[in-house]
Amino acid sequence: MRTISTLLPLAALASLGGLSPSTAEATTLVQLSTDQLVDASDRIVRGVVTEIWTETDSSTGHVWTHAQVEVSSVLKGSETELLIIEQPGGSWGGRTTEVIGTARFSVGEDAYFFVEHLDSGHTALTGMFQGKFSTQMDPYARQTIVRRFTVGPTVAFDHRFIPLPPENERVSAIDFEEQILSRVQAGWDGQPIPNVSLEKLSRINHIQDGVR
Repeated sequence: MRTISTLLPLAALASLGGLSPSTAEATTLVQLSTDQLVDASDRIVRGVVTEIWTETDSSTGHVWTHAQVEVSSVLKGSETELLIIEQPGGSWGGRTTEVIGTARFSVGEDAYFFVEHLDSGHTALTGMFQGKFSTQMDPYARQTIVRRFTVGPTVAFDHRFIPLPPENERVSAIDFEEQILSRVQAGWDGQPIPNVSLEKLSRINHIQDGVR
């Protein structure tokens, strides 16, 4: 069977059902801070990937990858025990859709996931690969740290082989959670975030005192 391969730059993602083309200029994502990720996300969880599969979008024909996450803790949003994260790209049957800038998943991976509910009905990572922070053990400090790490769409990914970041870039999972929870409690500061409406930011967040 002939493989149909579609390579989509980030600026073409609007056709995939709700991802804004303005998140990308050519092949560059708008970089979001951790506070912006917190504010822009409908839900933030920590959990383990238990299953990965692909499907085609009936309206566009493009392939989407689905990752099932068994949730261990919810840091923002409603409580849930299971979460399905959807992301453009992947292979299904004889069709392949390659998307630059997406996150990668592997079964057994423990991570923090920042997710948003798209107008299309999909539940995707906020900021694409920026919305996933994998956990790993720092053998020197003997503590769990978090790292955002991804590879290209044609490269095999296995969370067990994520390289250890430089020492000055290691962030403990405890500190990371505290930063998220502190921002959730403090609320949105009223500053705009690219591709997120002010109405949504007001609706999904507590609002800091003095913000109009």
